[in-house]
Amino acid sequence: MKHPGLRILSLLLAVVFLTLTACSEKKPDGTPGEPQNTPSAPASDTAPENTPAETEAEGPSLAFDKQDYGGVVFHILTCSEADYEYNAEEETGERVNDAIFARNRNAEEYLNIDLDVIYESGAWATRDTYNNLVRASITAGDNAYDYVTGMISCIQPLASTQYFMNLNEMPGMELSNPWWVSSMQKELSLNGKLLSIIGDVSLSLYKGLSVFFFNQNLLEERNMEDPFTLVREGRWTVDKMIELGADTGSDLNGDGAFSLGDDLYGTVIYEVVWRSLNAAVDVHPVHIGADGLPVVDDLDERAITVIEKLTSFLHDHDDVWIKDTTESDLRDIFINGRALFFLGKLNGMEAMGNMEADYGIIPMPKYDESQPAYYTQIATATQIILVPVTTGSADVTGHVLETLCFFTWRDVVDEYYENALQTRYSRSEATSEMLDIIRQGAVNGFDYSYSTAIAGDPWVNKIVSDYSFRAIAPASAFKSQKKVWEKAIEKILENYQ
Repeated sequence: MKHPGLRILSLLLAVVFLTLTACSEKKPDGTPGEPQNTPSAPASDTAPENTPAETEAEGPSLAFDKQDYGGVVFHILTCSEADYEYNAEEETGERVNDAIFARNRNAEEYLNIDLDVIYESGAWATRDTYNNLVRASITAGDNAYDYVTGMISCIQPLASTQYFMNLNEMPGMELSNPWWVSSMQKELSLNGKLLSIIGDVSLSLYKGLSVFFFNQNLLEERNMEDPFTLVREGRWTVDKMIELGADTGSDLNGDGAFSLGDDLYGTVIYEVVWRSLNAAVDVHPVHIGADGLPVVDDLDERAITVIEKLTSFLHDHDDVWIKDTTESDLRDIFINGRALFFLGKLNGMEAMGNMEADYGIIPMPKYDESQPAYYTQIATATQIILVPVTTGSADVTGHVLETLCFFTWRDVVDEYYENALQTRYSRSEATSEMLDIIRQGAVNGFDYSYSTAIAGDPWVNKIVSDYSFRAIAPASAFKSQKKVWEKAIEKILENYQ
């Protein structure tokens, strides 16, 4: 049963964060601003017994009544790698599956439509084939897909007004609602045109968030500071990460060297997730300027300083691991008690139910204590939504998107976030508290969404991570790439004419 009292609180928090986002700009002196984007905040399923009845309300709902579209078949193309966002053919007793099943049925009944979801592989290795399906359908003028979703890093380069509709003008869609990552209107609207956006129907939004896991038992045995307390007090910074995560492991087999599985590492890092450091420390040389257009600033001293610190962290400490290793292998190292810290994705919690030691999660570190918030990067594998210009009816498509995102926000995210992560996998109330902080600080700027289109070496979303991972001198490397990025941005702007 939903509890409107807490839903009001959740909505007020969402409004606060969206307001902070709307007011944020990159300051001329390069100091950090507020989060660029904040996903909707699902409400809790539990409320205090003494919640006054007169404060209860339903909260925001759909702004339109039931529609009757005559049972029209509505076609959605999505990546098979994220089929969990739609695929629930029957009720199974698994709460998230059953919530998605009910979401689909509710949307169909509310609009009198029949959802037809088409699954095709759209991962990095198959992105060209996937994008060609979309491009071929649009250029042929057919209505194979009423809307499409794709991994941000794979499909965003396809975005152009030639292929996709302006979502700022889509009927039925109200992007200020909490079931949309509405601040993407600022980060991805170019020349007043918004061609892609993320809504709560994309459950990958939550699963792919970057987080630090820590082995609570091992830290307590070593009398190390409590990471939960550090986060609460605003002291979980890059410097503190280095202090706790390096030179704190042990050469367990005594052979004088560190090897995965045999020894205890201070920190093991999945390199793909390391790329979220740009957002975590609020370094965005490529960003949306005051005029609403993308700009490339010089790499300032603040950015160079943090890159140098992170380079030393990765390369000057034997018990810090960041190499070409799969996320699952590194997660197993952590589960088996062979690492104090593990940097991975939030959905890693789903594999930690049988871990013997107690563990916790915390957000990515701040640049320093003056940074106003913890920022968590929305993964570039998150499914982003685009509407082909060949969609059968803009009215139907707008209403379907709004309806699916609303019912997902109201019903599905609660089941995944509150009941699955916070109940089934979480080991403590503090972990649930950290999940709230991680969720509220999620961001996805222009540099991340268009990283593969802007390209260069490194990509603009990997300035901090790649320079540190590859031990590259940041100032000279940045200078050599600046013109490449500027030229790529010019071509992107051509797609928004």
